[in-house]
Amino acid sequence: MKGLNGVSPPAAIAHQNFTVECAVLVLHFNGVGSVVLIDGSASIFCANLTRNARYHFDKRSIPIEVPVSARFDVEGDFVAHHSVLDSTVEDLNAVLDAARADAFVELGMHRPAPAASPNDRRGEAGNPDEEAYAGPRVLVVGDQNMGKSSLCRALVNLGVRGRRCGITFVDADVGQQGVSCPGSVSAVFMEGPVPVDEAFNAVMPLSFFFGSKVVTVATRKRYLDLCACIAQAATAVGFAKPHFQCGGMIINTMGWTTGLGQDLLIELAAIFSATHVIVAGSDVALETAMENSVLGRSVRVMRYPKQSLILKRNASLLAEMRTQQLVSYFVGTPRTPLLPARLVAKTTEVYFLNSLTLDLMSWQDIKSCSLAAVVWADSVETAAEANVAGYIVLLEIGKRFFSFLSPASGALPKPYLLVSSTISLPPSKVPPLGGTA
Repeated sequence: MKGLNGVSPPAAIAHQNFTVECAVLVLHFNGVGSVVLIDGSASIFCANLTRNARYHFDKRSIPIEVPVSARFDVEGDFVAHHSVLDSTVEDLNAVLDAARADAFVELGMHRPAPAASPNDRRGEAGNPDEEAYAGPRVLVVGDQNMGKSSLCRALVNLGVRGRRCGITFVDADVGQQGVSCPGSVSAVFMEGPVPVDEAFNAVMPLSFFFGSKVVTVATRKRYLDLCACIAQAATAVGFAKPHFQCGGMIINTMGWTTGLGQDLLIELAAIFSATHVIVAGSDVALETAMENSVLGRSVRVMRYPKQSLILKRNASLLAEMRTQQLVSYFVGTPRTPLLPARLVAKTTEVYFLNSLTLDLMSWQDIKSCSLAAVVWADSVETAAEANVAGYIVLLEIGKRFFSFLSPASGALPKPYLLVSSTISLPPSKVPPLGGTA
């Protein structure tokens, strides 16, 4: 039915109440939606919900666990399913908690080793710091649509429950980055639960910019070097803060488990000195490969069954989620909005470097709306392994000046920009002039 102006009215937003007892309510949001816990107790990814607080989601699959009973108000375009409660995540966490308990005992008997110099590569075979890092280092591997990211969030939330331990979460998935901008390798140091609807977007990360959504044979070394930088930094934090050393690391990986992808997973197990590997799905060949991935010590391999009710992400949805992750970096979230700014700087005062090859780039070689990382470097030579100060989108680049989009007003903190040749913000997503600071 069409209105007076000949345009069909927008579809009514679904609004429904649910009463759930001792079950899991799985909600597939096809667009923007929200959930309110009216009564009872419930959790999402093992993070407890607050009564009468509205949680917003966009094109996400959300499992709400109800241990006893709860009543919800749900809005949006969604599909609801009911499932039985499953203790698999708690069982996996029990194994990790036992390793953390052993770490507390070990640190009570031995003083932590001092942090290594910046030139050291922690996690390599024969490094004495490898044994000194007492907590579990968990590598989560598996194909796409197996529930790896959801499992990592749940394990982080369970690990920080009681606030006895701090958990280092590392996202080494450059294609579907859940911590920072796409194309990066990032870590966050969690001492409390992950925000339910903002995930890691409201947490300050430690990030290194790779600059591509995929890893190839030519860029393999660059990717692994950045992962080694993250491993070194995470280990240093553990030595400085014993509760992070005991809590250990949870490492999310790309959903690529064959050929070069499997080789990368084996390399990551060595770089992070993995003590536990969780294989999502039923991939016996991958389990065997990971069991034999590290020489000279044992790695405990555990299984996590494929989650049949999660939202299946095809290539189109994955690309849309990457764009949304990039947009949220600049505009924030509904709970923590940002005011992005269009700024101008002199082209001659900055250095444009290709994020993959690290070659200097001319302003003429840079495409409009390319993503760039401002890194904490003091020279072109040190930019390769410098962590990210912030991300910008290069809008218009000229011989003398260039304009860029920043999540906040202010001058560039450093003049060294790692520019991606494959990741960009769609022009339609660039805020209009009136919508920026």
